[in-house]
This record gives sequence, C-alpha cells and structure tokens, in this order.
Amino acid sequence: MRSEAPELLSEQQVREHLPPATAVAAMREVMTAVSAGEVVQPVRTVLRSAPAPGAAAGAPAALFGSMPAQVPVAGERWFGIKSVVVNKENPRRGLPSHVGTVTVFSPDTGLPLAVLPASVITELRTAAVSAVATDALAAPDACVLAVLGAGDQAYAHLAPQLAVRPFERITVWNRTPEKAAAFARWAENTFGVEAIPCASLHEATRGAQVICTTTASSTPLLDRAAVDAGAHINAVGACQPGARELSSELVAAAAVFLDERAAAMAEASELLEPGKEGLLDPARHPRGELGAVLGGTVAGRTSGDEITAYLSLGLAAQDVAAAVAVVRSVAAGT
Repeated sequence: MRSEAPELLSEQQVREHLPPATAVAAMREVMTAVSAGEVVQPVRTVLRSAPAPGAAAGAPAALFGSMPAQVPVAGERWFGIKSVVVNKENPRRGLPSHVGTVTVFSPDTGLPLAVLPASVITELRTAAVSAVATDALAAPDACVLAVLGAGDQAYAHLAPQLAVRPFERITVWNRTPEKAAAFARWAENTFGVEAIPCASLHEATRGAQVICTTTASSTPLLDRAAVDAGAHINAVGACQPGARELSSELVAAAAVFLDERAAAMAEASELLEPGKEGLLDPARHPRGELGAVLGGTVAGRTSGDEITAYLSLGLAAQDVAAAVAVVRSVAAGT
C-alpha cells in the first residue's frame, strides 16, 4: 500500500490563500462551533525545556506546545494538529517567536494532506479572531483604533480591524518610539488612514473606541484610567500562563469574553490573577465565550458605556480551521 506525502505549503501560499475576509469568516465559523460544542479539542499540552548546560541562571527556556483539534468545515470534520516551539530569544535572531507546523489530515481518508508554517497561521488567525471580537463587541460607530505594540501582531491586526469597522484614525504606542513611528507610516501608506505615533500609552488610548494590545509584556501595562467608557479591548499578547497586559482593576471593570472557558480557566493569567485578588464576581466574570455571543446564547455589549474585553489565549481549533481554509483554497485553485 502507498500513501501520498503531505504537501508542504509556504508562508507566501498561506498569505495568498488566507486574506483577511477569508480568515475572519473562518474564525467566526469556528468560534461559533467551539461554543456550540461542535469542536473536539483538549487543553493544549505544554512542555518547558530544561536550561541548556552551562546556561546562566534565569536564562529563558523554550516552550513546546502540542494542540490537536477536530473542527467542522463545510459539512466535513477535519483533524489537525499544531506543534509549535515558543522561543523569546528568536526575534533578536530575526526569527518569529512562534515556530512550528500545522498539519491537516483528510476528513475522508485520514491521510496527511498538508503541512503549513505555524508562525504565519498563528499571526493571521489571531488577528482575524480579534476582528471577529471587535465586530461582535465594539460600538457600531467606532472610528478610532489604538494599537499598543508594533511587532508582527500589530501589523497583522490592522487589515482585519479595518475590514469590520471603518476606522478614521489609528493611534499607536510602543516602548521604542521609532517602531511606533514606522508602524504609523506603514499604516498611512498601506491603508490611507490617518495614523499617529504617540509618546505615551495613555495618549494612544484616550478617545479610542477599540484598543488592541499586541505586546510581549509579562506585567500589566494597560490600566483602568487609560480606557474610556464604552471602549472594547482585544488583549492579544498575554497568550501564555504568567503573561499579562491588563491591570486587575481594568479586568474587574470590564465585561470579559473568552476563547473557550476551560482553556482560560487553566491558563489565562489575565483572568486568574484578578480572581485570586478577590476582585472578580464569579457570577459575571467572565461573561462568557466569544462564540456564545456569536451564537446568541450570551449577551455581548449591553450599553454604550460598557467596557468589553476579549482575552485572546488561542485555540487549536482556530489554527486548524485557518489551515483548512488554506488547504481548501489551494485545492480549489482560488
């Protein structure tokens, strides 16, 4: 018996076959399916590497994550698995911090169909889910977007955010002012939207109806005083246990929405730490999953003054659904 080797798809192919509109549609579908109980996925397995022999005390260790899932797409159930190493030293080497693969298997035969680069899949699906959250939770007339951070996720977020809201102005803050200025120039040149680099985080968030935090911060940097009433927050950077971007007081003041409750209650320090501090009311924190809002079983925004926050932890189902969208597009020749 013989089986075909899986196709190895490049980053360029993934970007070509997963434009913002396709990615947002795929994420909206899979998040709804997650909350409807139509997705099979265990909480991800994470291995922490031991320090290398001779490494200095406190030297960062890499993480290896294994994330399988089965997702429904176009009436078929697809298996896939994301295998990824997270190495915080990689950016200074000119490499993504998340490196690995997403493997997609045929829903019919079970044969591996394709292997895709995990870094670009993670980048595009994360930004697309944030756009789904903005569309579901932000004020309908939101016109000012603040981006905190100026790395890969900041750049990836802009096109999907503009696809769901006609933002008239973008503000950006980064600890390195030159990076904020470069992002602002790119945003204006690429999308023709006014983009303003800001000297302080508070300057960037004042007046913003949507805030995307895309930093690598391990401690809270966005506090309650920096967020206007009625704003929506996509908290993207704190995707590992121990990492936080939002202060406990801000989380307590917001209506909080999750990727998936089981995963968040195991790993989302943005939620767990304020809970340990006794600042959260278990009856309303968190309010529910993003997919439940999309499915109409959990209320989203309830007033114009309410602060909403989507805590983006990341799910295997998102990676697999994004990869399946690419594989189907490649197969269709579109």
